[in-house]
Amino acid sequence: MDLFKRILYKYIIPPAGMILIYLLGMTYRKVFVGRESEQSLLTKGVNPIYALWHGRMLFFPFLYRWQWRLYVLVSPSIDGEIISRILKLYGVFSIRGSSYEGGTKALRELIKIVKDKKSVFITVDGSRGPVFKVQSGVLHLARLGGVPILPVTYGTEKAYVFKSWDRFIIPKPFSRVVIIYGEPVYIPRDISERELEARRAELEKRLNEMTEKSDHYFKGGIQ
Repeated sequence: MDLFKRILYKYIIPPAGMILIYLLGMTYRKVFVGRESEQSLLTKGVNPIYALWHGRMLFFPFLYRWQWRLYVLVSPSIDGEIISRILKLYGVFSIRGSSYEGGTKALRELIKIVKDKKSVFITVDGSRGPVFKVQSGVLHLARLGGVPILPVTYGTEKAYVFKSWDRFIIPKPFSRVVIIYGEPVYIPRDISERELEARRAELEKRLNEMTEKSDHYFKGGIQ
């Protein structure tokens, strides 16, 4: 990477992205649905693993900004480096790795983090997809870390929808945004492979239903 690109990726794009997301976030009108699921866990001292889709991650760094207790699994790519630096500006820490590179090391770090009673956000369809398909890594993390998975997603009345693999959405300025929390999914340590697959399918179905609900929460769906 030449000097110009290094400066661009490290010192120009991340703060510009952080400011843009912050300015957009300040215009949104938020509606929360099912947040008592999260509050119930937190009041018991349980920090869950938040499970969300890759295309629905933009709003969460802003929503959970400057709490200094949240970790996100970020791919080791150049795009991941940019995302990692934006997250840092919001007080969100990054663990670098994916199913394609550095996954085992990242899983060990994440297990330590959840055992230390910190929260983790995982994009459960990974960094490359397939879209809206839960990969098994989050279930192994929940099983070994001993904490529940909390599905969460968001939708909006007006959005820019990208033609990317993850169907990434950015709520338009001054839109209403609904954030939906589901019921936690627990993964026993001694679970069988068959039951683990059943829980994976359950989480996938639940998160897809929540996303469908969020997309049609405001009359007419996403525009």
